[in-house]
Amino acid sequence: MVHRKPTENLFDTLEVSPSASEEVIHAAFKVLMVKYHPDRTGNDEKSKKISEAYNVLSDPKAKVKYDNQFRNLGGEVVGEYRIVSSIAEGGFGQTYKAEHVVVGEPVCIKHCYNLDSFDEEILIEEAKIMWDLRHYSIPAIRGILRMPDRKLALVMSYIPGPTLAQIVEKLLEKRIQLDPEHVAWITERVLNALRYIHYQGVVHGDLKPHNVIVEPDKHLASIVDFGLAKIKPKATSRSKGYTEFFSAPEVIDGKTPMPESDFYSLGMTIIYALSGDAEHVLQKKVPVSTPEPMRKFIKRLIVRDPLSRPRWPKAPNEKDLWDEFLEVRKESFGKSRSNLKPIPGF
Repeated sequence: MVHRKPTENLFDTLEVSPSASEEVIHAAFKVLMVKYHPDRTGNDEKSKKISEAYNVLSDPKAKVKYDNQFRNLGGEVVGEYRIVSSIAEGGFGQTYKAEHVVVGEPVCIKHCYNLDSFDEEILIEEAKIMWDLRHYSIPAIRGILRMPDRKLALVMSYIPGPTLAQIVEKLLEKRIQLDPEHVAWITERVLNALRYIHYQGVVHGDLKPHNVIVEPDKHLASIVDFGLAKIKPKATSRSKGYTEFFSAPEVIDGKTPMPESDFYSLGMTIIYALSGDAEHVLQKKVPVSTPEPMRKFIKRLIVRDPLSRPRWPKAPNEKDLWDEFLEVRKESFGKSRSNLKPIPGF
């Protein structure tokens, strides 16, 4: 079904936010009808538009249909960017692929229309956390936009490719599991990104298969969505949220997120990538088909006590966790490089 962009903004007509409640819409209608009643203003057209807007926005089914049309930004130019297509939709709002109108290069726009004005600070904090991060496995911030609905949107570099979750799900449809060697190079790329952000004082806080984008042809993997990230968390810091199954126990308990919390989430993400099975993740069970050195490494990441998990070295002569995993790959597969081995179907 093709949704056409409405010619008029009914929310503006009623002078309310697109996220306004039914009660607010009703109250706005009553106030505006008193203010613009034809008997007072002689302007019958204005009151007619107010009534038409109210008839749509007060009817649940009509409002859903209008919302779908209103959110359809395909082809629109917002700021310096033209919306190309929708990438994904979630609880926060919509993610779009767009392109710069002059340069023509692609970007990703995270449009948080489900956040109210009090929650905009969450998006602003995410932008601040990512603003100076520069790593090939992390999207770069391009700026912040005020969208047509007056909600904020985060503009980031566009990373092509499916999420790790999408790869696993597609392979499972063919009754295939992701080869442990592929999981190994994806893990190594993610570890490299974690090493960088952790040394910058940033804890991701929501690492999971859905937040890892994989570029199969280039053997690259990136971590995205820093909405729950913390910068230089203190003992009094609390997590902003969590994802069941993948978040560390201390994060679920509302305690201070730390780099070791990301390691736990990485371990659970690896288990899902290897098994594609929620039951394995729930039981923290590493598939038996996984090479033993890799199995031991994963199990170290997912112990309950964060202080018993691996940590980044504090002294120059200490072994780095990323370098350690390169040795694990060599022990597991006889080499530390995959030589761009193709993922079936990608």
